[in-house]
Amino acid sequence: MLKGLMAGAALAMTALPGAALAQEGAKFDCVNNDTNATLKASLGAAMTGAGDDASRDALFKALATVTDACVARHGIADEQKGDYFDYSLARISREWLIGDLARSNLSNALVDKALDFGPAGANPDLSSDMTDDQIMLIVQAYVDSGVDIEKVDSAVWEKVGAYAAATSIYWNKRKKLPF
Repeated sequence: MLKGLMAGAALAMTALPGAALAQEGAKFDCVNNDTNATLKASLGAAMTGAGDDASRDALFKALATVTDACVARHGIADEQKGDYFDYSLARISREWLIGDLARSNLSNALVDKALDFGPAGANPDLSSDMTDDQIMLIVQAYVDSGVDIEKVDSAVWEKVGAYAAATSIYWNKRKKLPF
């Protein structure tokens, strides 16, 4: 009987970290999961310059409504709302841009590697502008992978830059969120 109780307690203890991770994942995923595909596509396009200021403001307000619902549902602190909104916007934009770059036969993974993005990466802050060195790292990564950079349309290069900026914000804001 005692062995059964100890085994049950041990099993319960091993489930706790998984449950906590699922709750953390739910917080990170909430806005992305609750945002409809049309809004996601509009936000992604807006982050590459589509639309005017008024239309972008309307999109940001719509995203803020979804974000506020997730903040309330998951008990996210008021002081984290700004970072949570920025993280969510960057995530949605980033995911949209990954698909858009793929349709142009460009891999986002080359940008991630060139700029060291990722959970354990340096994740440089690109919230202002990329340096010439950072741009050259990206271009060289594409050249090294066999992309004829002369044939890549300037609008696609802008999307590569938007992807890098969104990914920078995504990782840096994610690290600021304590869950």
